[in-house]
Amino acid sequence: MKASLFPGTLFSRNLWLIVALIVVGQVINALAYGQFIAKPRLRQSAEATARSLQAVAEGVSLLPEAQRAGFVARFNARASSGPDDRRRERTTLLERGFLAELAAELGLPAEQLAWRREPNGLLAVRLPELQFWLVVPSVQPAHRFARTWIIASAVSGALALLGAWLIQRRINRPLARLVEATRALGQGRRRVVLPTDGPAETAELARAFNDMAETLARDEEERLLMLAGLSHDLRTPLAKIRLASELLRDAGQGDTELLDTLDRSLHGLDGLLTQFLDYARASHPAEQAQPAVDIELHAFLAETLALALAPGLPQPVLADGPAVHLRVRREALRRLVLNLVGNAQHHGAPPIEMGCGEAGGQAWLEVRDRGPGIPPERVEALKRPFQRGDAARGGAPGSGLGLAIVERIARAEGAKLELLPREGGGLVARVSWGS
Repeated sequence: MKASLFPGTLFSRNLWLIVALIVVGQVINALAYGQFIAKPRLRQSAEATARSLQAVAEGVSLLPEAQRAGFVARFNARASSGPDDRRRERTTLLERGFLAELAAELGLPAEQLAWRREPNGLLAVRLPELQFWLVVPSVQPAHRFARTWIIASAVSGALALLGAWLIQRRINRPLARLVEATRALGQGRRRVVLPTDGPAETAELARAFNDMAETLARDEEERLLMLAGLSHDLRTPLAKIRLASELLRDAGQGDTELLDTLDRSLHGLDGLLTQFLDYARASHPAEQAQPAVDIELHAFLAETLALALAPGLPQPVLADGPAVHLRVRREALRRLVLNLVGNAQHHGAPPIEMGCGEAGGQAWLEVRDRGPGIPPERVEALKRPFQRGDAARGGAPGSGLGLAIVERIARAEGAKLELLPREGGGLVARVSWGS
């Protein structure tokens, strides 16, 4: 992918735009200064100097030859009465412009005007009709004015840039808060409230975001209430059907194989209802309000393992590991672990192992199986709800919510879910906390 020539953030783009405008403005000012101030001044100075040199040349021609050298020396001494600049060796841009204008005023091509640098740093020229070098007035005042103007322009540009940076920073601060709140909302935290102070535009944006977050939280609550009601209403007839099945079995009536199929279907329906509730509960505001507690992860996994010992399914084994301490919502983490184990039991293959540890500042837990695994290109898709990994995980029946529940809970707990290939075949479902 090609790197963009433009900055990626709004802050840097606006800052560079302001810098470009300031630079363009200063360049326009420099061109205007050169055209309307520097050039007319040089022309006037060259015109006055040319008249003075011509007058000196005429005066010298009228003097006796013995007096000419003295007259020229007195003229040069008077012209050299300004400040010295003995360090100067090369001609400046102003001096080159002055010499060109002076040659034009004297009616000479610029290359035919003889000039030299005097020991005191001033310029001296020699006219064709004279054998003497005549010192011309210094153009340093104009040069110093230009330098002062450049310094003033640089200072004003720096102040304008500083002001633009401060303004843009004030604009960027509420945007940064909005980005942070949006990320929190995307991680499942619904009760996110932005401050509504500041300018009217940012305050209106914050109020609109707060209204949206409140609407999403209300929708989550209504959805959970609906699912809880459905669960209650459906579990009552399911319990009656299960009771009728048990009575038929105890009475020795009915087809045993058919009753076994019915029991498995009832168990599957109950599991689906549980998963729907778990998915809705994972990001529900009331669930997120539950306080976090300190747990020892290995002991917690051992306790949770007893709940995953369902008959007829591969039984997970907890591997030995160090004591790892975490601060989490206990019941949320329990649902996360049970869904990971259920995913391995229904879609993987034994042996199923659980483990935990800590490395590089990260606490982690893993559920490992020897099933067909998941292709890397399908990993992110299977973290979304109602996505089935039939081609990769054996086509076992399911709601497609197990990994989505784990992903939601992990994000709400500040953790990350990774689905990694296991060495020797299988899948490693890893949840990690920390940087």
